[in-house]
Amino acid sequence: MTMTMRIHDWFEYHARSRPDIPFLEMDGNLLSYREADRRANRWANAMIAGGLGRGDRIAYLSTNDIDMGVMLMACSKAGVAPVMLNYRLAPREMQGILQDAEPRVIFARGAAYLSTIDAILPNLAGIEALISVGGDRADGWEPLETFLSGTAETAPRLPIASDDMLYLLYTSGTTGLPKGIMISHLNVVAHVEQSMCASIAARAPGARALLTTPIYHAAGVLRIMTAAINGGTVVLMEHFEPGLFLHNLATQRINTVNMVPAIVQELLEMPEIRNLRFPHLEVIYYGAAPIAESVLRRALDTFECPLIQGYGLSESTGGIAYLNEVDHQKALAGRPELLKSTGRAVVLAALRVVDVEGNEVPPGTVGELCIRGPNVMLGYWRKPEMTAETIRDGWLHSGDAASIDADGYVYLHDRIKDMIVSGGTNIYPSEIENALLEHPALMDVAVIGIPHEKWGETALAVCVSRTGSPPTPEELIEFSRSRLGGYKIPRHYSFVTELPRNASGKVLKRELRAPYWADRARPIG
Repeated sequence: MTMTMRIHDWFEYHARSRPDIPFLEMDGNLLSYREADRRANRWANAMIAGGLGRGDRIAYLSTNDIDMGVMLMACSKAGVAPVMLNYRLAPREMQGILQDAEPRVIFARGAAYLSTIDAILPNLAGIEALISVGGDRADGWEPLETFLSGTAETAPRLPIASDDMLYLLYTSGTTGLPKGIMISHLNVVAHVEQSMCASIAARAPGARALLTTPIYHAAGVLRIMTAAINGGTVVLMEHFEPGLFLHNLATQRINTVNMVPAIVQELLEMPEIRNLRFPHLEVIYYGAAPIAESVLRRALDTFECPLIQGYGLSESTGGIAYLNEVDHQKALAGRPELLKSTGRAVVLAALRVVDVEGNEVPPGTVGELCIRGPNVMLGYWRKPEMTAETIRDGWLHSGDAASIDADGYVYLHDRIKDMIVSGGTNIYPSEIENALLEHPALMDVAVIGIPHEKWGETALAVCVSRTGSPPTPEELIEFSRSRLGGYKIPRHYSFVTELPRNASGKVLKRELRAPYWADRARPIG
């Protein structure tokens, strides 16, 4: 017998068996599983009454809010795929996503976002309703409470399958135009099970996670989905604010949290952290970049909990390799090179590295990282050719240059498009960045390729200094000599106050490269 697994099955189970456990909390407002389930049922029934069916899309534009979490459960029940819009995009970029996704209904919270949709609405086809979430009113927008009025609190019973699309996630666009990624119920269930096997955090009902990552991002939506499956509680923040984040971490009985190393470092340097304790914190997940040994040691001393690094793609639903707490202990006990690894494959997922012809390469050899497992996306929305190019013979081609050692540890070298080819030699920026970040005067570094008349391109290090007196290029070159081969050492440096990053903390190298390649042939990937 084939078992059907839908996200709302778990969510409804917790609403029946542990109804009073909080599902979502934000700014002092709390929604229990019972309350969230009833509201999600009304929302699902309202969408069904409006003619929405399995596979239809709706769009949602808002910063993080409790209703967004309820909407996700409602869409799961109704078989409708939500598109959570990146509120940081320009209206023209949002328009492109909406034209591609073709939602039938748009939900938005906040007067500014209602106005944004109104401005692009003449360029959109097939929009049947506009729903205002919250107290804002505008012509043509129906209040959410009116939309929900008169609908039943009982769950709809529809024949939704495990491989139905659960949500449609658009990439952050670090390498070009956003693409719609189709994620199924089974993809998410597999991811949650895989990530839990890699973690030491409690997955018991009531476990509390702090979320500042936007819900439109893979890491954000997965926090909601993980809670729904495990019966956990998500404490939401609208945006990341260092002081409030630190306060919530210390006072809201938080068990798990996601950060990027740059945020860990920022928190550690805040004076007030010396007076705080984090007795409930069980694990800190980090990703998007390696962590320096000095930062790791300080974090372990300050937060008094393990750190676990994760690596994944939107196309793989979430994390597919983890450097767990045992690996971090090994690193501090004499194997610091492990901190440059992103860990080993999760259960039920296979990883391999291939050359340009698709042949698997020996351990330690750099090539393209490929992924296979139940967490791999259904495909790109309405892009069958791109899907076929990305998923070949069941293997998802990540676009990341990586190597896997004999023990199975994955070492990322860069996005293949970020690789610098100088005089016919491949140079991987992440290797240079890791070396430069060992310099005590540097807080953040991104290395990009810029035009060079003789070599085609050469490396430029864009740096963020810890102090007002940054090190000189000559000092950094000399510092790098014992850490990098001569051909890898950048001869060009620039200093900025901060690096541009997307919601997951990844540096937007496309933005850094653009001014240098504006009149050149190299594609800005």
